[in-house]
Amino acid sequence: MTRQFLQILRSSGLRSRIGRRHLVWSAAIGVGLAVAYNAALPLVISTSDARATMERMLDAWSGGKSRIDGEPQVRFWPEPELILPSATIETSEANPRPLAHVGRITASFSLLAALRGEPALDDIRFIDPVVTIERAADGTVNWKRPHWLSLVETTTEGDTPFGDITIENGRLRILDRTAGGGLDLDIPAISGTVKWPSFAERISAQLSTTIGGEAIDWALICDQPLALFAGGNASLRTSLTSTPLTFSFEGIGNFSMYPFASGHLQASAPSLSALLAWYRGGSSGMLPAGAFSIDAMVATGEKTLKLDELQLAVGGATATGVLDVAFPTSDTPRVEGTLAFDSIDLNGLNFPTVKPAEASDPLWRMVENLTGAWRADVRLSSQEVFVGPLHLTDVAAGVMVNGNRASLDIGDSTYANGVLSGRVVLSDKGLEHGGRLQMSLKDADFAAVLNSFGLNGPTPSGKGTLNLDLATDRAVWATSAADLSGGLTFSLANGRLSGFDANAFVDLIQRGEFFSLSQASAGSFDFQTAEIDAIFGGGVARLNRANFAGPSGSLSVTGVIPNRTGSLALAGMLENTETINQPLRFFVGGSWPNAVISPLSVLVEPQ
Repeated sequence: MTRQFLQILRSSGLRSRIGRRHLVWSAAIGVGLAVAYNAALPLVISTSDARATMERMLDAWSGGKSRIDGEPQVRFWPEPELILPSATIETSEANPRPLAHVGRITASFSLLAALRGEPALDDIRFIDPVVTIERAADGTVNWKRPHWLSLVETTTEGDTPFGDITIENGRLRILDRTAGGGLDLDIPAISGTVKWPSFAERISAQLSTTIGGEAIDWALICDQPLALFAGGNASLRTSLTSTPLTFSFEGIGNFSMYPFASGHLQASAPSLSALLAWYRGGSSGMLPAGAFSIDAMVATGEKTLKLDELQLAVGGATATGVLDVAFPTSDTPRVEGTLAFDSIDLNGLNFPTVKPAEASDPLWRMVENLTGAWRADVRLSSQEVFVGPLHLTDVAAGVMVNGNRASLDIGDSTYANGVLSGRVVLSDKGLEHGGRLQMSLKDADFAAVLNSFGLNGPTPSGKGTLNLDLATDRAVWATSAADLSGGLTFSLANGRLSGFDANAFVDLIQRGEFFSLSQASAGSFDFQTAEIDAIFGGGVARLNRANFAGPSGSLSVTGVIPNRTGSLALAGMLENTETINQPLRFFVGGSWPNAVISPLSVLVEPQ
């Protein structure tokens, strides 16, 4: 019977007609409910109440006074949403100072809560916000302590939660109006999210921006955020990631008047020159292209900073050690510690380009502040150091900074099988006023020394001692040989003057004709002692004495060498007890190593 009834329904089309009618009625009812929903809800949800709720939230968060302009809008599809066109937050002073401006605010809300008269707002989105942190000329900061920072131990369910906040195209402006002010900072195009369900729960932030054409991501996670912002200690993790620089910290910290941190710090840059170019907003050859990284356990006190278990890498050099930084109340800040390197290669520094782009360059101002407002005493050691042609081993040195005076002292090192020590002192008038170099090399193999510098022409070899004292009143990057002043003393024992054949030289002198020094370069001149004394100044190197005394005779030269031209103006005398009875006198002209010898007879008795 049932089967027959179904067949009748199918054959008659009754089932399809019933189905179509059911669908039509269902659609009609749905449309009617939607119309009623959209028509009725604006009557029970007040936009003025929603505006007041948002203003109270902004006031509570900022500690200031907010004002929302324009007419709020309520949208219910696809979900309930409040749209506020513009908001301004100012201080609550008699003469209000700006704190923030938001181009548009949107927030979702619970429909049931709104119907109960409790319009709680969630998933807040700030579009085009601009936050201003300003220190006025009197030193006061526009942002004051909001009331919720006093809720560390007394949070209640009535406290206004932050919830989830999304930021689109934000901007942070930091201004310093004090006398001599700091560096103003403007960070545009900030986007990301801040999640803080309630004061007692974890806060997490993920923000990104673009500075100098480089994308930057910053993250923060803290399980006790209220304690952190109120100046108490809290565990936290934070990181900054970008192509030119990465940074991370994990440990304990606070945001009190004297910020505290204790934990693991890491920072790295794949290229120091690229990092500096990004910082300065242009290319720079001041620093080498090598990578930089630091890994340390950091601990700060009220006025101290300590980097322990420090691992530092700069270019191809790596070091371990410890550094202590102090900020005493009645004294200048100071840095003390030790760093032990495996190798230091200073040849990557292009010294002629170590100069500021202009006097107001931020980096140059930072360097001047570091050298003028700090004291430092850092001990350095390295297994080897490369400086130009110099290859030093087992180096022990120290860096000293005291006010505007800075120095590098090499207490001990090995070079060319001898002992090298020295000192570089910068002028206390500032980096651009030059400095002084003092160096002493004792018991060294000077054949290796002179070969490393690639000197041509007759060169002395043997064990000896060199003392050098040079100074300049010009900046290092602008100093040439003509700007140097000072002196040099050089003594050797039991060596030889390679590239100088005394017998051939005597024969050429006795001919009474001009000749090239290279014509007497096929032999060498053995000596028992050699003494050289020279002074520099006024663009001239004055050779006071260059004496070589050996078993077969002696050679001495005096005169001047103008630094700018490199030409020679020297008078010499050769005594050879084996071949001549009286000294031969001559004049040296031309330029080194292509010196031209003029016998004295040619000069006083021209033919």
